[in-house]
Amino acid sequence: MAKYLILDFGKVLAYPVTGYWFITPLFLDMINSMNLDKEKILLAMEEYNYILSRKVINLEEEYKMFYDFYDNIFKKIGYKISKDDLSKISFDITYNDSKYKFYDDVKSELKRLSKKYKLLMLSDNWPCAIRIMKNEGIFDYFEKVYISSIYGEEKKDKSFFNYPINEYNILEGEAIFVDDNEELLDIAILKGFNVLLMDRDNNMISKYKIINSLLDL
Repeated sequence: MAKYLILDFGKVLAYPVTGYWFITPLFLDMINSMNLDKEKILLAMEEYNYILSRKVINLEEEYKMFYDFYDNIFKKIGYKISKDDLSKISFDITYNDSKYKFYDDVKSELKRLSKKYKLLMLSDNWPCAIRIMKNEGIFDYFEKVYISSIYGEEKKDKSFFNYPINEYNILEGEAIFVDDNEELLDIAILKGFNVLLMDRDNNMISKYKIINSLLDL
């Protein structure tokens, strides 16, 4: 019988309001006003995505990481951006909660589910996610939140799953893992979890059972 429910953050609880994780509304306005090619920016983001894998344990380090990330992106596309504008973009993605929007079912369903399971979060994310969850009033529904950058590991590394397993002595079949990435569910299966694929946009086909909201749990 499942005792633990382990949730991802992105596209399970919340989504980026612009449709892009690293383009905030402020950055999108700047892209439009500067008449920049968004597709070139997205390609540059893929090239420098490795910067976002750094170990960062607080908001100050997160800001510096994003500053370096965006600095490289603008250099790649050949646009000379001012340090002030670069700072504004980096500050916005680190400190502005409005970059994300939570799904309508999140708060009420987490309250319900926390009475049935011990809720844990395992997310490839940065310290800002903790602040955002606290400000949204959902952080306290979780027994513990595991943020990848704080541990210096990501879910794809497989060993990141070991933290909740070891800390809570989770046995095979005792946890349900919910993520929107099928490859990460493959890893979770190897770790002894039951799995569900979250498809908030209702457009996936999978070998795994699909749910479309927390109401389906």
